[in-house]
Amino acid sequence: MNEPRPSPQLLAWVEQTLGSTVRVVGWKRLTGGLTSIVHRLTVERNGRREQYVLRWWASDGEWDQWIARAVGLETAILAQLEGTDIPAPRVIGSITDAALGGPAILMMRMPGKVHLMPRDRERWLRQMAQMLARIHALALDGKPFESWLDRSQLSPPPDASRPAVWRQAIARLAEGRPAARTCFLHRDYQHFNMLWSGERLTGVVDWSEACLGPPEVDVGHCRLNLTVLFSADVADRFRAIYEAESGHSVDGWWDLQALLSYGPAWKQFLPIQIDGRAPLDVEGMTGRMEDVLERALRRL
Repeated sequence: MNEPRPSPQLLAWVEQTLGSTVRVVGWKRLTGGLTSIVHRLTVERNGRREQYVLRWWASDGEWDQWIARAVGLETAILAQLEGTDIPAPRVIGSITDAALGGPAILMMRMPGKVHLMPRDRERWLRQMAQMLARIHALALDGKPFESWLDRSQLSPPPDASRPAVWRQAIARLAEGRPAARTCFLHRDYQHFNMLWSGERLTGVVDWSEACLGPPEVDVGHCRLNLTVLFSADVADRFRAIYEAESGHSVDGWWDLQALLSYGPAWKQFLPIQIDGRAPLDVEGMTGRMEDVLERALRRL
């Protein structure tokens, strides 16, 4: 299979955006993303080399309108984040015009890389929880939260060993609950969207779904990802640290809604995101989710 590469039109747009003396001299695909294609670009300017990040989307017809909105949203959110202490990418430019190679976003390259196997997991979790509490404390504008979950389609996964746990969780979710409080959300907060320099968290990326909603949306989504990769114990520890750092208890109903986003497709796409960075017990994923759901139900 041919490796996707930026089109000549897109590279020309990059050069034009960065200035007449700039030439793109190299690019490398950054792995782990699912919805977009990301390249680290090397450019030459007056004999000196610099690096940027180009996030772009291949048109498939079905998602083109969503992608165009996502480009505009992420560009606007990153512009807002420039005035904060959150380590997010700085936007250089964005484009949605397909004739010019879009849709795409050109950003400054941030230091760090995805880091899934820390020497000190407690410190790793603490930094993630502290960063999330800082994000939730931001007074920024955003679109209202919209759930990705279709409750009418929920059912125990085909490989469930404790289907009663899933049915109980689905039944509790059907009861509904208004948001107790809202704040600024990353909306896809999990370890694949964090950059680390050594053992230090130095960047948070992928802000295309940022919005205003219940903080548990971010906490629960991160807990889901921690559970499928590691265990319910790790996910519960993250919740406890977040509660201590933020000064707020995690609402059990909203936590449950985030956890129930798990489904059979996770066994297909999670190995793509991990890309060999950590061992993954694929067959045990659903069992680990049953562990965390049982614990979440006890908190309701």
